[in-house]
Amino acid sequence: MNSRTTPVFIITGEQGQCKTTFLHQVLGLIVGANVRVRGVLAPGHVRDGRRSGFTLVDLATGEHEDLSSIDPDPRCEVHGRFYFRPEGLAFGRRALALPDPGETDLVVIDEVGRFELQGAVWADAIGRLTAQTHPPMVWTVRRRLLDTVIERWDIADPVVVDVRTASVMATAGDVMDAVWEWREAQAAPVVPAAPLYLDRIAGDPPLLVDALAGASSGAPAILRRRYGYEG
Repeated sequence: MNSRTTPVFIITGEQGQCKTTFLHQVLGLIVGANVRVRGVLAPGHVRDGRRSGFTLVDLATGEHEDLSSIDPDPRCEVHGRFYFRPEGLAFGRRALALPDPGETDLVVIDEVGRFELQGAVWADAIGRLTAQTHPPMVWTVRRRLLDTVIERWDIADPVVVDVRTASVMATAGDVMDAVWEWREAQAAPVVPAAPLYLDRIAGDPPLLVDALAGASSGAPAILRRRYGYEG
């Protein structure tokens, strides 16, 4: 399996259609399967009914860092109406550094959007990942940017998952199939990894809670902060 045949799953929908929630559910269903995940989840914050910022979660460690806010800050990079904290950007770039193919089963990027298309935020990291052999990946992308993102990073045969009609269970199954193919292609024994550190986010549906409950009993619940977000 090479970089041209390793699948890139793209979870797509418009703003407010719960792309991040859908991704979180998919990850919850594979949490007990010793899938070695790298990448970032970006739950958003809502203030007065409007998106007000994002927090970044490193899926390999469970650590989190504030990424951006609409509140002005002279230290920050400004993209659109958001102020991106230098600490958050550095945190995300570390999480999206080139993975060791023998130690990573899945790379997650939430999300790939207009700032990346402008060459900012995660654009360089995405370019490095797609330029070489990589594990299966899961991205979230707004529907109106889908074709542009696919063309920009020359994604061959992307697996497009539309949140309006797709099944979380079926998507998780397809991702696991790709992970097993990747593992077989590496021709190396897989050492069980520590469980993916995902704690419940306020408002998660029972499906995700049940999946998390099935994880290893020794999994530390380190993601204590609750996020009120939309996908």
